[in-house]
Amino acid sequence: MTATVRRTPELWSTLATLRSRLTFRFSGTGRGATALVADGRGFLYGEFWHLGADRPSCRTVTGLRYRADGAPERLPNDAVPFDDGAVLLISPGELLFLSPDGKQRPAGRLPAPPVMVAPAPDGSRTVLFIVRGTLSGECSAWLWPGPGTPVRRLGALPALLPRGGGWLDPGGNQYVLNVREGGQTIPTVYDLRTGARTVLPVDPVDGDIAWHTAPRTGEVLLVSAGADGEGHRLRLFRPDGSTREVSATQGLSGTVTPLAMHPGGGLVALHVVDSPHQELMVLETATDEVRPMKSPDPCAVGAGAWSEMPSGAARFWSMSIGAGLPARMVAHDSEGWFDVHDGTAAGRSTSWAPSRAERMPGAEGEIEAIVCGHQDWHSARHVVIGLHGGPADRWVLKFSQLFQVLAEQGVTVIAPNPRGSVGYGKAFHRLIVGSWAGPDLADVLALARHVRGSRGGKPLALYGASYGAFLALLAAGISPDLWSRVLAVAPFLSGDRLHPVASPQVRAMIDRLGGRAVLVDEAGPRDVLAQLPRITAPLVVLHGEQDPIVPASQSLRLVQELRRLGRRPGIDFHHLEIAEAGHAPLDGSAELHHMVARFLAHGEWAVPPIPSVSRSGN
Repeated sequence: MTATVRRTPELWSTLATLRSRLTFRFSGTGRGATALVADGRGFLYGEFWHLGADRPSCRTVTGLRYRADGAPERLPNDAVPFDDGAVLLISPGELLFLSPDGKQRPAGRLPAPPVMVAPAPDGSRTVLFIVRGTLSGECSAWLWPGPGTPVRRLGALPALLPRGGGWLDPGGNQYVLNVREGGQTIPTVYDLRTGARTVLPVDPVDGDIAWHTAPRTGEVLLVSAGADGEGHRLRLFRPDGSTREVSATQGLSGTVTPLAMHPGGGLVALHVVDSPHQELMVLETATDEVRPMKSPDPCAVGAGAWSEMPSGAARFWSMSIGAGLPARMVAHDSEGWFDVHDGTAAGRSTSWAPSRAERMPGAEGEIEAIVCGHQDWHSARHVVIGLHGGPADRWVLKFSQLFQVLAEQGVTVIAPNPRGSVGYGKAFHRLIVGSWAGPDLADVLALARHVRGSRGGKPLALYGASYGAFLALLAAGISPDLWSRVLAVAPFLSGDRLHPVASPQVRAMIDRLGGRAVLVDEAGPRDVLAQLPRITAPLVVLHGEQDPIVPASQSLRLVQELRRLGRRPGIDFHHLEIAEAGHAPLDGSAELHHMVARFLAHGEWAVPPIPSVSRSGN
């Protein structure tokens, strides 16, 4: 079972250029955007997207580079872009203006982190901040008027819903806020010049939230609860005081989210999710019609903004953060769509293993799974079932370094979202409260039996991290015939065994989700130590030495029990405790990624002499 780890330096050198974006924000016009990026080597820097030109481009921000472990009060946690390429950095201790050539100028400081940030609607160097200052939720407005002048307080504001709203005029004098009062949300116009607040004259008032605005026309898109209390409906407020129902969206199935409104009115970008399908659509407010927006397939959208091209044509920009590809900027207009890469090798690559969402059988109905690989799972050389953590979590169409390394080894990953996962409604998630490894484990085993049967009875490899590792070890014991090998990262033994040694935050999560109750049925108790004697597949256990979520002592206790059962370290099982690593010990390590991939694909395990890894149980 031991072989030399075969590495693929070309793949990892490309993966190493991936940008981990911590923030992302458009300018007021949508002609620029910026992000704070972690480079994976201990530094924080910035990127700027120039989107208003005929040939959009991305560059790194001159003068923006910080050590990630530097002074917290100076470390930026947000960045505001302006159309000319300048950036305003927001950190706990200061605001700092960076001109396009990288020159820095202090811009004062805010009393607390802002809950809302609104760059000027014309793209100029002006920003409105809303800061929440008291436990009662009361807020204050602050304005940074531009370089050379520090940010200043405009005045007090009542408690607000810190989302939605927007500029009501192109000059940046009036801003629509959602005021919270008496348990209701009241769209209110705030005048920055006088401090006056005026309730938006919506008729009739119907529990509306101002979601988007069109500053050049003064229109406001309102969202309110549906007539039956389910879902939401859209209404359009016009400057003449009239309010019109938007009926075109009522025929759309799934969840409809308004992403952005054109600053000149008339167009609203909609993200329609009818799981597992996603689609971008355009609402034309003048005619009350919706039409599909040309976009990549599959479509996965993060932040979005409308802008106008030099020709005057409307273009919608979105940061695509899913579809199994590295995040990229995608432009949508009447001519179709195109994407703009960030200049990295990862951004330019077109050879990534594709991902898709697929419906598969669970124990009591279909569940959704993310499938990633170069080969169809029915005929792939190897298949790995991957289990997510949480349990309040889920797999999404998001680029995964591990899945790409596995795909290069001929593995297709099936990553199910069993009952208990989030993202499918409260009822679906609440099924595991007080029943950890109950309905979710039943779904995993049902899916695995279906996949194995469709592949002629070939056993499957099994991977899980955190809660997924707990689930994987139980699955390996309850149905040992399904699995050829099992790899568990940061496992715990049961919610009840984890609770006494966990942090206060983790203990609160366990209590909230009823994790201390150990389910017992005909399959036995949902306790890893009780199921260990039944595990027959080769096993690898990885754990970060400094894991703050699941202490490494959980894996050490597991290893102790394996030894007591007569399992041979280095033959029947392998245990690796990674020095100085936390809850995600694979992060940033080419060696560990390839070790994991070789084991899951071929059952081969070899520990290379890397200083960051300490061996235990070999």
